[in-house]
Amino acid sequence: MKFSIDRRYLQDKLSTAARAVSPFSPLPALSGILIDVREDRIVFTGSDSNVAIQTAITPGEMNRLQIESTGSVCVESKYILDIVRKLDCDTVGMELMDYTLVRLTTENGTFNINSSSADEYPFIDFSRPQGHFVLSPDEFRQIVSSTAFACSDKDSRPVLSGVNFRIAGNELHCSGTDTYRLARKTLQLNQDQTFDITISARTLNEVMKSLSDSDSIDIFADRRKIQFVFGKTIIQSRLLDGTFPPVDRIIPTEFVSRLTVDTQELFRAIDRTNFMKNDNVHLIKLDCSEQAVRIKVRATEIGNSDERLKNASWTGEPMSVTLNGSYVLDALKALKGEQTEFAFSGQLKPIRIMDTEDASTLMVVVPVRSFD
Repeated sequence: MKFSIDRRYLQDKLSTAARAVSPFSPLPALSGILIDVREDRIVFTGSDSNVAIQTAITPGEMNRLQIESTGSVCVESKYILDIVRKLDCDTVGMELMDYTLVRLTTENGTFNINSSSADEYPFIDFSRPQGHFVLSPDEFRQIVSSTAFACSDKDSRPVLSGVNFRIAGNELHCSGTDTYRLARKTLQLNQDQTFDITISARTLNEVMKSLSDSDSIDIFADRRKIQFVFGKTIIQSRLLDGTFPPVDRIIPTEFVSRLTVDTQELFRAIDRTNFMKNDNVHLIKLDCSEQAVRIKVRATEIGNSDERLKNASWTGEPMSVTLNGSYVLDALKALKGEQTEFAFSGQLKPIRIMDTEDASTLMVVVPVRSFD
């Protein structure tokens, strides 16, 4: 195995594959990147046994790739990346000297890295599932930024650590929930499909980091795994086991009152009091009437605040409701619109939060019982 390549291109491909590598993998070989040099391309593979990334590079004028001989080797991810990142050169050569030694060559010197045989790297099945649909990079980013933050970070129910993709006909519903809140994004597809799968939020974030703006994303899935294919990169992940909760039931459809607010004004008002917490929870109280909408915060050991929103309108009977301020801030970040509507279905019942100009994204938060 021997080749030379532009250092920046090599670093980019190594970095992409390394996103799937975990230093805590039970298999020692999975702490490395598999480099497979073929006659017409170099394939880089990284995995932690749950997520696998495979990316390739082919000879071109910009990358200056020249392949002299084929072969494969597994190199420790953190060592090869650290060296390539810090090399002060434009072109770097890589050569497998024997079964366990990789030599990096520059115009200024050489670096030898101990490696392991490619035979020790576990086989990863990158065969393509049959189910298929396509998203643009912008659509994919909208889905992830609008839903992944609401997923659970606890291990008690693994299915809640991912985003549920459910397709019926040509409508795609993507939902994330930790049972205390819900975030949903709805998109129209160009083809009819039937899907109900839950994808790890970590996988979705890794895909988003690797995307370019020029490549559409081909998504292939079956009951066991999902593949995201764009450019010369494949990101593959196991699907999360378990049944995703029937979140449609908690989205309120009938409302007794509504609050329309300037998104940024509300965001800043809540963010100003983010340090006022009780047991590390930021609780805000909305006191709403047609005369005024106020945000009140009280922290036993810190202090309290009472602020009136200037650009807010309320319709319905007066209501006082306590919410987790962090959940509301996350929702406002995801909506991004100039005005946001809070629709109330009753005291202590789920609240629907939406951008007044975009019905494709909605949030649901559950009020907190307050005793003050």
